[in-house]
Amino acid sequence: MKRIVMIAALTAGFIFFSALGAFTVFAERCEDVRGEVLRLHIPANSDSPEDQSIKLEIRDMVLNEFGSRFTDCPDLSLAEEQAALLIPEIERRCTEYLHENGFTYGAKAELVSMYFTTREYDKLILPAGEYTALRITLGSGEGHNWWCVIFPQLCLPAVSDKTPANAESVLDSFGKPQKITVKFALFEMLERLFGK
Repeated sequence: MKRIVMIAALTAGFIFFSALGAFTVFAERCEDVRGEVLRLHIPANSDSPEDQSIKLEIRDMVLNEFGSRFTDCPDLSLAEEQAALLIPEIERRCTEYLHENGFTYGAKAELVSMYFTTREYDKLILPAGEYTALRITLGSGEGHNWWCVIFPQLCLPAVSDKTPANAESVLDSFGKPQKITVKFALFEMLERLFGK
């Protein structure tokens, strides 16, 4: 009986440490993805139909007028630099657009580091964690938000039907299989439980 208990304990230990090793590798992959993307985050002024509608119009305008500026960025640091340079122009243009459409509030654009929960976007699942985001807050920013990935340009399918070629490496690493979704949910739960 002692031998059976010892074998069971060794087997359980082996399974635990194997799972821990796999989880550690997965956590590193999650960290890699966080360092490869720039999110676009647009909180609406409120949840009124008008404020939610103009939020989507602002999204389309920003992607159409500024999205191509990220095309030639080879990595996240240059995408962040480009976003920082564009902030005054984006903020001015968004506020202009709001006023042209009868809204009295303005927009505030900024580059921030913020926490996102695990999110599914088209063909991509992004793990929970801190990401750099180009945030455009409309008015008070108290309404539901819209988000996507502006670098690589995964936002563009929101206003067109194509996924840019430079997005393929991210899509290849983090597709939609159910087991990935379960791993992200487990990763998010453990990360919140033990802190980062």
